[in-house]
Amino acid sequence: MTPIPFPYVPSLSEGTFRHLHGPEDAPASVSLIEACRDIDAIDPLSTREKIPTVKEMRADCADRDPQNVLFALHGDEMIASIRLSWWTEADGTRLYLHLGRVVPQWRGRGLGTAMLRWAEERIRALANEHPTNGKGVLGANASSTEKTATELLLNEGYWCVHVNAQMDFTDFRKLTEPHLPVKIERRSVRPDQIRLIWEAIAHFWAGTSRGTPVPSEEEYQEFLHQPDLDQTLWQVAWDQDQPVGMVLGRVSKGCGYIDEVSVDRRYRRQGIAQALMWYVLTALRERDVQRVRLHTDANNRHGARSLYEKMGFSVVKEFPRYRKPL
Repeated sequence: MTPIPFPYVPSLSEGTFRHLHGPEDAPASVSLIEACRDIDAIDPLSTREKIPTVKEMRADCADRDPQNVLFALHGDEMIASIRLSWWTEADGTRLYLHLGRVVPQWRGRGLGTAMLRWAEERIRALANEHPTNGKGVLGANASSTEKTATELLLNEGYWCVHVNAQMDFTDFRKLTEPHLPVKIERRSVRPDQIRLIWEAIAHFWAGTSRGTPVPSEEEYQEFLHQPDLDQTLWQVAWDQDQPVGMVLGRVSKGCGYIDEVSVDRRYRRQGIAQALMWYVLTALRERDVQRVRLHTDANNRHGARSLYEKMGFSVVKEFPRYRKPL
């Protein structure tokens, strides 16, 4: 493949851009992320960011259109990357997300700007081919510890539309057993109930969470085939045959995670979420888990965040989400 000359960065005449070759680019892609670990304070236990394994990155590369991934190289060294993805959100917005990184020693030379502007041009070309119905928008992410990326996005006209908070729990001694409301039952989850639970989650969140993708069969299959899925760590509250609340836990690399906390709006403020949280945390403690992570809306101090803080969780990092008109 013929290298692509560096646009916007004429001083880097020895550098080249090229698109994704395929899974063989996975090791260098992981090494690039590892090179950014310290300066960006990447948290390997986070639910909002991760350092993938080479195997995971190979799978990601295999699923991507090479034209929607761009690498910057200095000689044979991968010094920057950016990749595109998009989906339609529940409110009809077509979100085009670009995610990129530049290794520390190459920052401050305009390379991040060059990669971002390539992404925007590519996204606009894609959007012209898609049925956006006038609701297309550019998206980008930068955590509270990614100072360089945050500065770049703000300088390029992006603004923060939402902030997620990563929360951490380590003190199991303060757990106090709550109780479910009368007539609400907690039962073990059978395999044939997983789709019903997934559909209930989508229903509970409908119209309440900005940025939620439209539920699809593909989304369900991703949910169903999570590598660490463990329904024995799911706690679900039922009103007869209908799930009305759930807290879904799992364990990965020795850390506990709570991936879902949701309650039917008709059953909220009855202590269901708190009770189910207690059962999940107790089950995780019985498996010798020492730390539990979850994320929530950083600004909703009187909603879920206050419940988690009451139970002993604390915020360790924030993840702003940025957008910009097409």
